[in-house]
Amino acid sequence: MKRFDAIVMFVSLWLLASMVVDVLTPPELTVYAIGMALAPATLISALLYWLGVPRIDFAVCFSVLWMVSGMVLELISPQPLSPYMIIVVVLPTVAVGIVINFQRWRRAFAAVVPETKPTDPRVS
Repeated sequence: MKRFDAIVMFVSLWLLASMVVDVLTPPELTVYAIGMALAPATLISALLYWLGVPRIDFAVCFSVLWMVSGMVLELISPQPLSPYMIIVVVLPTVAVGIVINFQRWRRAFAAVVPETKPTDPRVS
């Protein structure tokens, strides 16, 4: 059942992303070209999800694949893309970087706080 759920989820995300990106790109770049540019990243992401890659690793891979897809869209576009496309392409990578650095900061802060032990030996 997990395989079917993953297929449906990633096909839906692929169609949704293709339609959203279509709104942000010039009319000369069709939804079909956008779909073909996003398809490899979607397939690789679905495979990583199905293989059970850890969440942080999956998020890093997904954000890199998304950025590469944005670069491919820029290459195949006959006109320059909207400045909003830069935000759409870079935002996942920035979000993943913020989460990773926040987690590292939390772990570093938690390691510094000493554990309190009772001073009275009869209390244990």
